[in-house]
Amino acid sequence: MIETLSQSLTAQNVLHIAVGLAVGAVVGFIHFATLKRNTDLYLGGGFALAFGLQLLRFAILGAVFYALARLGAGALLAGAIGLLVTRRVFLRRVGGL
Repeated sequence: MIETLSQSLTAQNVLHIAVGLAVGAVVGFIHFATLKRNTDLYLGGGFALAFGLQLLRFAILGAVFYALARLGAGALLAGAIGLLVTRRVFLRRVGGL
């Protein structure tokens, strides 16, 4: 069992995990940084622009996570962790959880 685990953790897998973590954090930063602008647009009556920005935000997120999934489960999971860590940072900054 330990041999199988050590064999599956190759240098390439470690690189994919590191890339996934970094990319997840960057895309999370962009996603949550544009959330305030998106909310302001919705509240200000610019529904069409707000909806377009919302679609763009989620399309970018989907495309990035699709690319990470193509690298493997480790990269995808690391990307999700990077996104969640960034979410936590943004929530603390605005006084949330």
